[in-house]
Amino acid sequence: MAAALAVVLAFTNMILLERNRSLQQEVSSRAQYIQQSVQLEGLHREIVNAIANLAVRNKDDALKTVLTQQGITFNVGQPEPTAAPPASQPAEPKGRR
Repeated sequence: MAAALAVVLAFTNMILLERNRSLQQEVSSRAQYIQQSVQLEGLHREIVNAIANLAVRNKDDALKTVLTQQGITFNVGQPEPTAAPPASQPAEPKGRR
């Protein structure tokens, strides 16, 4: 009786071990995907800005429509600030409060 219980427990342990290993691999691949997505976010933002600037500069209504359909909105006529704030005024830190 004890031998049968030991076999059942060993078999159960093997199944749980394999299940745990597959779940760990899934979590690892998801973490890698998230990390790669974060790295590409800056590039994505630059590409969208370039396309929006091109659409405004060339007055391309079709391209503006495509951007709007993708949920990308932008304001025409408000240039992005290119200079840093003056040294006498401290910039507010970006981040969580």
